[in-house]
Amino acid sequence: MAGETTLARQLITDGLSRAKADGAQSEDSLLRALLGEVLSELSKSRKRADLDSFINHHLDNLGEDEWVITRGS
Repeated sequence: MAGETTLARQLITDGLSRAKADGAQSEDSLLRALLGEVLSELSKSRKRADLDSFINHHLDNLGEDEWVITRGS
């Protein structure tokens, strides 16, 4: 597993744990906020069509063991 995937999973796990412990935060809202922030950052260097393709690919392949991280794309 790529280091980036490990880091991303850990960040999500930590964030969900903090949201759950807080009690005033929703895990679903946190995930939506994270997705929005990630898309916002990616849109600075990617075109909409690239993001659509990326999202569709991952939605079509949910359940796979891990996502492949390619360098320099």
